[in-house]
Amino acid sequence: MDYSVTYEEDFLIREIGAIASKADIAITELIANGHDAGASEVKIIYPQEKDGLLTVEDNGSGMTEKQFSARWLKLRYDRRKHQGIYVTIPEDNKIENKRRAFGRNGVGRHAGLCFNDDYEVETWRDGTSHKYQLSLTYGPQPIKVLNHQKNDKVGHGTIVKVLAKKNLISTEELTDIISARFLFNPEFKVYINGKLITLAEHPGIVKTAEINPVGTIKLKLTLVDASVVSRTSHQHGVAFWLGGRLLGNPSWSINGEQVLDARRSFAKRYTLIVQSDDLFDYIEADWSRFKPDFASLSLITREISTFVKTCYLEFSKNEIDSAKRQIIDQNKQDIHNLPKLAQKELYRFIDQILGENPDIKIDFLELAFRAAINLEKSRAGILLLHKLNVISPDDADALNNFLEEWNVSDAMSILAEIDSRIKIIEAIERLSSDHTASELHTLHPLLEKARWVFGPEFDTPEYSSNRGLRKTMEIVFDKKYSTENFINSRRRPDIVVGAKSSVSALGLEEFDGEIRKTKKVLLIELKKGGSEIGRAEMDQAKYYVEDIWHAGVGSSQPFIKAFVVGDFINDHTGKYQSVGKTKDQKFGEVHAVTFGELVRTAETRLFSLREKVETRYQNLEEDNLLTELLGTPEQKKLEMDTTR
Repeated sequence: MDYSVTYEEDFLIREIGAIASKADIAITELIANGHDAGASEVKIIYPQEKDGLLTVEDNGSGMTEKQFSARWLKLRYDRRKHQGIYVTIPEDNKIENKRRAFGRNGVGRHAGLCFNDDYEVETWRDGTSHKYQLSLTYGPQPIKVLNHQKNDKVGHGTIVKVLAKKNLISTEELTDIISARFLFNPEFKVYINGKLITLAEHPGIVKTAEINPVGTIKLKLTLVDASVVSRTSHQHGVAFWLGGRLLGNPSWSINGEQVLDARRSFAKRYTLIVQSDDLFDYIEADWSRFKPDFASLSLITREISTFVKTCYLEFSKNEIDSAKRQIIDQNKQDIHNLPKLAQKELYRFIDQILGENPDIKIDFLELAFRAAINLEKSRAGILLLHKLNVISPDDADALNNFLEEWNVSDAMSILAEIDSRIKIIEAIERLSSDHTASELHTLHPLLEKARWVFGPEFDTPEYSSNRGLRKTMEIVFDKKYSTENFINSRRRPDIVVGAKSSVSALGLEEFDGEIRKTKKVLLIELKKGGSEIGRAEMDQAKYYVEDIWHAGVGSSQPFIKAFVVGDFINDHTGKYQSVGKTKDQKFGEVHAVTFGELVRTAETRLFSLREKVETRYQNLEEDNLLTELLGTPEQKKLEMDTTR
């Protein structure tokens, strides 16, 4: 069996990505190869029609046979690792400035494959020329050398030749694109069919600035009136020139984040050139865009957006004034009916919107202004307007969807109930691990509020302490406990306090015919902090169930569901006991449950909402949380004092 690695026939095409399908990117890569070889000029002969010969020649350093093998024929050749970040420049090219290399990942050298599956490379230096015929292949290797010729030749340089059979664009289009992608100094010249392409001294520059948005990253911003030299749209937008080369295509959107509405007349006329030597590590290998994980890009985009909007306000005052007049004229009657102070607030609002978002669409501005008018009529309008002003785009979309489907009052009632339940879970989880917390004044009332955790049948406001159950508790627990009873049915369930635990009970009353009787009882035995639940504790709870049932509640003998709550359950203890006279005459049951299980069950019953909105609750102060759930600050302080 042969286990050698082989290559699919289109492996290299997929490896080099857009370089293999877009003529402008391919030619850009071949020009960049000359730049990184220390060339002072690159000459391109670009055919007008298919089957014409395309050549890209530079006067860079050239390569020896060994260097060609190590660099050109090595896939994903790491230029920085083997040659460093700076270019080695031949002395006779007379280039004074230090030059930083574009190449890093070794994919651009095969750009000839954009036009044909075969291409030729001739490279020479040290008096020797090497000419290679290369062809796309598959199997043992993705590309192979079909022929190699060695000859004498003076000077230095490299020339790539390819018979262009596909992906050609017009010479005019290529010239426009290349002129936009390379803004070099006079030490590097690019010629297409004998014509020098350069934007070193652009006549349309109208404003410049230098910013340092984050860390050591520095950017030079140059606003260019693109209409001065260009009749195409290639020049419009934000153009990142890194070391003099354009990243991707100019656009008023940076990685999906809009800087300016491209439909504005300002956007159709101007281009912002962003120059930097500090962003090479954050771009894709084919120079198409920034990497998705470039965390600082949003901050950079905001700084650029601020500059653009400042320029827009300066150069587009008439357009902004026109938009303002249009909105006010459309709503003049409603504005007239408002108090003078409210009118001033509206004018200030529209100025603020246009100042911070000069590219806002007219229909959006109209909606915002109409909403502001309505808010001026509302007592809570100013606060709501402030919230809308700072809301994130994602939340704004969510709010829009929410308002389409929900009545706000109904939604507030539902959200208030969910919020209360999540806060109860939060409080139980925090306090269950604090063994100094008062189970009598804190944990037991919280569990009473969280009775829905013990089962859906207890999730009703009709569960409460009642006189009949209270009397039964007094009868049963006076016999079992030597310590005092704690009775306060107005604020919390009846609670009986013992040496190692406390017990509370709540009853559900239903009509049996015309008589209201207690049908079900929820009994909670809460163990002291750090306590385990063992067989003795389960048996004790079973006795409580039996005693309460036999004592009766008023004129009824309800079904009793008991829960023993503690820190942990003994490994040899069952978590469930059935209570009854016979198998078919069950009148109660006992469950062992830990605080951790209670919290997890509660979170599940609430569809893990606490986890999804964790930040809303994790920073709540414990005192504030308990005050909200258990009473006023004065009541809480009194209760805490009585337990000390």
